[in-house]
Amino acid sequence: MIDAYLAGRVGEALEIHRELLPVFIGVMTRTQGAIATKAALGLLGLPGGTVRGPLIDATPQQVEQLRTDLVAGGVKLPGGAA
Repeated sequence: MIDAYLAGRVGEALEIHRELLPVFIGVMTRTQGAIATKAALGLLGLPGGTVRGPLIDATPQQVEQLRTDLVAGGVKLPGGAA
């Protein structure tokens, strides 16, 4: 997206941005950023660990919504999702 924008391909950058909106919404707005980011890392099979207090890890419902958002944004998750 940024490469396209910097190369003057603003329309292409906007298209990529719009395709990624579900990812932005899922990771940045549905719950606190560290909670969502660590949950997303877990969904991707990457080491994210748990959050530190006073935060709590994402609930199963939040993780499933995040999975839906990531898949809608084209993120390929381990296990065949996306």
